Amino acid sequence: MDRKALARRSFGIGVYALVVAIVVQFFLAGLGIFADARLFFWHTTVDAALIFFGSIALVVLGRFAGLDRGTFGVPGIIAGMVIVQSLLLFPYHLDLQEPWRAISGLHVVNGVAIFAIALRLMDRLRQDQLLPIHGEVAPKAPEGLGPRPSSSGGSAGQP
Repeated sequence: MDRKALARRSFGIGVYALVVAIVVQFFLAGLGIFADARLFFWHTTVDAALIFFGSIALVVLGRFAGLDRGTFGVPGIIAGMVIVQSLLLFPYHLDLQEPWRAISGLHVVNGVAIFAIALRLMDRLRQDQLLPIHGEVAPKAPEGLGPRPSSSGGSAGQP
């Protein structure tokens, strides 16, 4: 396996890891709210940094692998959205009053958008066959599009 093929495969695995990290991010937020507020440290610092720097690493890896811009650029968009995540919390941290504080509510919406974009990237990689889909069988061709059986004495495709 050459280096570009290895980088393409690593990019695909990295996208899976990114999606898992985003799911863990939601889980840590829930733990911080419903279990123990001290767990917010993992949500706000550790996993957020992992998602940000992991996304940047995927951009570099995808560029090296020779993927198209529409594929290797998506993790860069996710990294930018992680920065926006922090900026959306400024009204809350500055203890601003209502209507400004409502902006911080968009933090959750942006998080869902990050997750949706990561899932779309994973689907794109599956369509480009950079990621395996375990247990999937190739789809059957619709009726009338496959080769016709040859009749006796005639050429293939002739009635």
